[in-house]
Amino acid sequence: MRVLKSWIIIFMLVASIVLPVVTQPAEAAISIEGAYQNSGKYIVETIPNPTFGHEWFIVGLARGNYPVPSTYFEKYYKNLVKEVQAVKGNLHDRKYTEYSRVILALSAIGKDARDVGGYNLLEKLADFDKVTWQGVNGPIFALIALDSWQYDLPKNASNSREKMIDNILSKQLADGGFALSGKKADPDMTGMAIQALSAYKHRENVAQAIERAVEAMGQIQTAEGSFESLGIANSESAAQVLTALASLNIEPTKDPKFKKVLPRFLDFYIATDGGFKHALSEVTSDGMATEQAHYTLAALLRMKNGQTKLYDMRDTKSSFSDTVGHWAKEFIDEAVSLQLLNGYQDGTFKPNVDLTRAQAASLIVRALKLEAKSSAPFTDISSYPAATIKEIAAAYEAGIVKGSNGKYNPSAKVTRAQLALMLSRAYTHQKGEVYTPQQNAPFSDISSYDVESVQAISMLYDFGIVSGENGQYKPGNPTKRAHAAKIFVNFYKIIQ
Repeated sequence: MRVLKSWIIIFMLVASIVLPVVTQPAEAAISIEGAYQNSGKYIVETIPNPTFGHEWFIVGLARGNYPVPSTYFEKYYKNLVKEVQAVKGNLHDRKYTEYSRVILALSAIGKDARDVGGYNLLEKLADFDKVTWQGVNGPIFALIALDSWQYDLPKNASNSREKMIDNILSKQLADGGFALSGKKADPDMTGMAIQALSAYKHRENVAQAIERAVEAMGQIQTAEGSFESLGIANSESAAQVLTALASLNIEPTKDPKFKKVLPRFLDFYIATDGGFKHALSEVTSDGMATEQAHYTLAALLRMKNGQTKLYDMRDTKSSFSDTVGHWAKEFIDEAVSLQLLNGYQDGTFKPNVDLTRAQAASLIVRALKLEAKSSAPFTDISSYPAATIKEIAAAYEAGIVKGSNGKYNPSAKVTRAQLALMLSRAYTHQKGEVYTPQQNAPFSDISSYDVESVQAISMLYDFGIVSGENGQYKPGNPTKRAHAAKIFVNFYKIIQ
């Protein structure tokens, strides 16, 4: 054996001199999709029986739609129920982020946190003092958890969304960032604060705070695109920054300030097992680094695919009984998750019912988050609910809807041409400029309409919001609720 080995070695040495050197191609850069799938495989194989404590893994797997084994999420839920019942609903006496984390995992897999083995975990977030005991991370994740399914706190709660928003804003440092302690921005806490506040960026004071926080993240970034915590460049800090950018629909590779962050973040990926390491000097995967990296990749994929944000989990709620197999089911579910449309109390959506002018105004106001400052001058809307009256007033103030002879005609069916006009005006109000198409949409049945209507229809066509049918737009036809769901979901993405 030793003689054979010697001859093999001699042969290899000679071959290396005689034969040309073949250079192996460099390994292709890992993609977001590839890293997500491989890290998902690593998680499922490492944790075949998930239970309490594995919530962030559950969030990442569920929100990125990783193909877990059929019983995987149900295993987690059953194990969680056992734990909750064993401790009689008290997961921790002081760390209330435990409840927020569990609520997020439950929302991600479509489970109601108000009944987990007979215990309402949402009630724990009703106590403001206990939620804020840990520091700013307490209200940050409580707010994210509540917003995941738009949960309402009990009426007698000492806590509220407003109190938590104010608390988070009050913790912003002079440099624009956030931290658990000290006076310098911490990338993790700054990213987390942005994630919580992103749902309220339509508020002026929140928008200003977010702008300062984003600027702070850019300032503390290293020249290589890394972020440091305790003096060490690590994947978890980069993960929180990337998740924050995704919550604001900022594509990191296209933003001058953050274009190096994603490539640097993927340097922490370990191709041999699919996990992520904490620091670049390490050679093995780290559990915390992998869980945060995985849900960050899910957040980036959701942004890339035009889906709701990572923590906006209303899309996991049950669908309607009359939309199963319907062509617009995905749009309907998303429109409901965005709180643009609602179903009926009997569990149906009624996709083929015509949309009214009142409903169209309400939809646009919800999409733009408009609020009325005065009443609308219409004499035929007084019989409608107060909320609808205010929404029509807000749409009128913004120049989105108009009446005729002092009437709005709220119960009339809104035609496809009228809806296009409303959306065109809504775009102008939101963007501060009129959209002028370079050419009219190629529909054969719109030429008889006025210029504003043709341009409005052409705008929807240019943005890919409508495509028509057999070369026609059918402008005089009423708008079905199913079509409205598709149109408003696509329009919502344009104006964000």
